Amino acid sequence: MPKRQNTPAAIPPITDFESCQRARSALFRRLTDQLEIFRVCPNRTCKRMRACQDARGACFLAVLRAMPDETRRSFAYAMENRANGLDPDAAIAQAEARVAEESARHGE
Repeated sequence: MPKRQNTPAAIPPITDFESCQRARSALFRRLTDQLEIFRVCPNRTCKRMRACQDARGACFLAVLRAMPDETRRSFAYAMENRANGLDPDAAIAQAEARVAEESARHGE
């Protein structure tokens, strides 16, 4: 079995815009692998390798587009909450509460 190449140590440090762009494909692959999107990916290589093989993040973006709007907003808010320092459970709970409040306000 080939050695996995998208370990955290394989992602170059991000110090500026150019380094962010260099790390982008590795970050997309890592996130896609953590979410196990390869299970539903139409690319047979991804399924066989049990890891994302697309450097552009197309699988991840396709899954995001296919999600219902409320789920996509919950995911985005939870990621934002995690970036602001909340623990995972609190980040998800706060995101879901925010989406519920928005839905109630807009009558959805």
